[in-house]
Amino acid sequence: MTVQNNPSDGSNDPLLWLEDIEGPRAVAWVEAQNAATDAALCDDAYRADCDAALAILNADGRIPFVARSGDHLYNFWKDAQHPRGLWRRTTLESYRADAPEWDVLLDIDALNAAEGISWAFAGAARSPDKSTALISLSFNGTDAVEVREFDIATKSFVAGGFHLPKAKSRASWLDQDTLLFGSAFDAEDSTEAGYSRLVREWRRGTPLQSAEVVFTAEKQDVAAWFGVNRRPTHQRVMYWRALDFMRSHVFVEQTHGPFAGQRIQLDLPDQISISADASDLLLSPKEDWQVGEMTIPAGALAVIDFDRFLSGARDFDIVFQPSPTRALQSFVETRHGLMLEILDNVRGRIALATRTDDGWIETEVPGLPDNASISVGNFDGEDDPDLGTDVLFTITGFDRPTTLWLWDGRGAPEQLKHAPESFNSDGIEVKQCHAVAADGTKIPYFLIGKNLADPGTARPTILYGYGGFEVSLTPSYLGIIGRLWLEHGNVYALANIRGGGEFGPGWHLAALKETKHIAHDDFASVARDLVASGVTTTAKLACHGGSNGGLLVGNMLTRYPELFGAIWCSVPLLDMARYTKLLAGQSWIAEYGDPDIAEEWTYLQKFSPYHLIAPGKTYPPIFVTTNRTDDRVHPGHARKMAAALQALGYTAYFNETVAGGHSGAVDNTKQAQSQALGFAFLRKTIGAA
Repeated sequence: MTVQNNPSDGSNDPLLWLEDIEGPRAVAWVEAQNAATDAALCDDAYRADCDAALAILNADGRIPFVARSGDHLYNFWKDAQHPRGLWRRTTLESYRADAPEWDVLLDIDALNAAEGISWAFAGAARSPDKSTALISLSFNGTDAVEVREFDIATKSFVAGGFHLPKAKSRASWLDQDTLLFGSAFDAEDSTEAGYSRLVREWRRGTPLQSAEVVFTAEKQDVAAWFGVNRRPTHQRVMYWRALDFMRSHVFVEQTHGPFAGQRIQLDLPDQISISADASDLLLSPKEDWQVGEMTIPAGALAVIDFDRFLSGARDFDIVFQPSPTRALQSFVETRHGLMLEILDNVRGRIALATRTDDGWIETEVPGLPDNASISVGNFDGEDDPDLGTDVLFTITGFDRPTTLWLWDGRGAPEQLKHAPESFNSDGIEVKQCHAVAADGTKIPYFLIGKNLADPGTARPTILYGYGGFEVSLTPSYLGIIGRLWLEHGNVYALANIRGGGEFGPGWHLAALKETKHIAHDDFASVARDLVASGVTTTAKLACHGGSNGGLLVGNMLTRYPELFGAIWCSVPLLDMARYTKLLAGQSWIAEYGDPDIAEEWTYLQKFSPYHLIAPGKTYPPIFVTTNRTDDRVHPGHARKMAAALQALGYTAYFNETVAGGHSGAVDNTKQAQSQALGFAFLRKTIGAA
C-alpha cells in the first residue's frame, strides 16, 4: 500500500467500508474470516487448551479480591454457573475463613435474563450512608455505561432513583441526595475525543435535564474529570480540565478552611500527578519543576500542607527521590505515613515513608518477599478524618501464585488469601536480561522458562511488550501462559522498552510522538538478543501485544519482519492516519501526534503499519484479533490490516468477538477461547517444544 499525503479523510482508503462496525458487508466479511480462522486453528489441541484456560479462569480457589466500604468487603465474582458474575459482600471476619459467607446483592446473569440485555458489571460506588450504590452496567463490555441507583437492603434498583442513560460517564456522590456526574450524552456534552466535557450537579427528585453545569472543558480537550473527597473535615472537590492525555489544569473547591467555597486553579505545571486525601497536597511532576529556589525532579514525590499551598507557600518536602533505576509507581496515604510502591530495576518494593524532624525517611515493610511485584491499596479510613490504618498488599510473580496480605502498620503483614497454582512450575526459572538498543541504552527484559542457564536446543518463544502511556510491565502470575505454554518447555519473555514507566517519566518521554519509533526499535533489540543468546531462533520467535502493544507488534511485521516467525496482534491501533477519527483516538494525540498536521504525519506514517504494508515482502504470518463492542480502539484497525495483507497474498488470520469491549474479559468462556486461539496460531506457525 502506497503512503498517501494527508490521508486521514479516508478518501484514498479502499477498505474504509470495514470501519462500518455493524454494516452488513463488514459483518459478513468478519463472519467469513472467523469461520476460516476456526477451520484452520480449532483442532483437538485448541479444544484442550480452551478447557484448561477456562478451568483456570473459573477455579473456585481464585482470590476474591475485595474493596472495603463501611463494615463490609465487596467483591465481583464470575464462575461457570455465573458467567456474567455476582456482586456480593461479606465481613472481614468471614473473609479470613477459607470459605467466606457471601451475601449476593446482584446477579448479572439473572438481570440479563430478566431484561433481555447482555449487561456486564462495570463497578459500584456506595453512597455516603452505605444504604445505596451507583451501579454501572456496560453492554457487552463497552466503555459506555448505564448508571442506576441500587438499594442494598432490598437488593433492587431504586424506583425513581438516580439513573443515567448509556454514555461514557462517571458519577460520584456529593452527599446522600446529590451527585456529580459527567456524561457524553450527545455532541454538545462531548469533547472531540468522545468523553464528557461538562460536569453537572444533580439533586435527588429533580429531572436529569435540570442538573446544573458546574464545570466545563473545551471541545478540543480530552475531557472534564473530577474527584470527590468526602473525608470528614477534608471535604473537597477537584476538577481536571484534561488538555490532552498528559496535560491538565487542576481546580479545587474546599469545604473547610480559609478558602472554603472558592474555586481555585492550582498553580502547578500542566504535566503533574496530584493527590489530596487529607490535609496534605502530594504531587509528582512529569518533568523537572523549578519552584522558588528548589527543583522537584521528574518522578519525585513532594508534599506540602494544602491550605499553606493555596496561601502561596512553596516550601515542599521531598518524600521520594528517584534514581536511574528506582521509580515511584504509586502511593497511599495512611495514618502511619505514606506507603510507597516502588520499582527498583523493575522489581517491586514497598516502603513506609514517615515525617520526622529531619525530613522524610523510608522504612521497608517487614515480611514481604524479594523478586516479586507488590502493589498496595487502601483498606479502610474512608470516613475517618485522620486517615485509615489498614492497607492490602497484592504480591505476585511470574511463577508465584498471587497472595493477598493485610497490614495495620504494626509488625508483619497477615496473609489473607492465596491463589492456587495454575500450572506446574517445576523447573521454571525467571531471569532478568538486558538487550542493548541502537543508542547504547540497556533495555531490560524478563525471561521465563525451563533450564534457562543451559538452553540447549532453541525453543519456541513469545516476546510480549507494550511501550506506551507510561504503563509499566511488571512480573505477574502467568496462569494461562504457564499452563498452555511454559509447561511444554517453551519460553516467554517480557520486554521493558521505552515508552513505559518502569524507570519513571523520562522512560516514557523517550518514546513519544516523533520518537515513538524508539519503543519499537527497543523491542527489535530484545528480539535480536533472544536469538543471539541462543534462547530461540527467528523462525521460532513470536511477538504479542495488545492495544498500543498491537501497534508495537504491527510495526514488527512491517518494519522488522526478518526478526520473527509469527505476530499475534490484539485489539490494535494500526491505521495512524485515521486513528484520531475513530472512537477515543483523539485523546491519544499527545502520545502519537496529529496526522492532520503535515509535519506530524511526516513521522507518524513511518510507524503506521497499515500504510507500511507493501507487496513483495517476506512477512511472517500474523493473527489479528479485535472485539466488535470495543468502543475505545475501533475494530476497523484490525479488520483493515488483515484485509490489506490478505489482498497482497500474505498469511493473516483474523478473529472478532462480539462481546468483550477493549479488555475482552466480560465472559470467561470467550476469554478462554481467545487465548486458546492465540496459542493454536503459535503452534501452527512457530511450533512447540
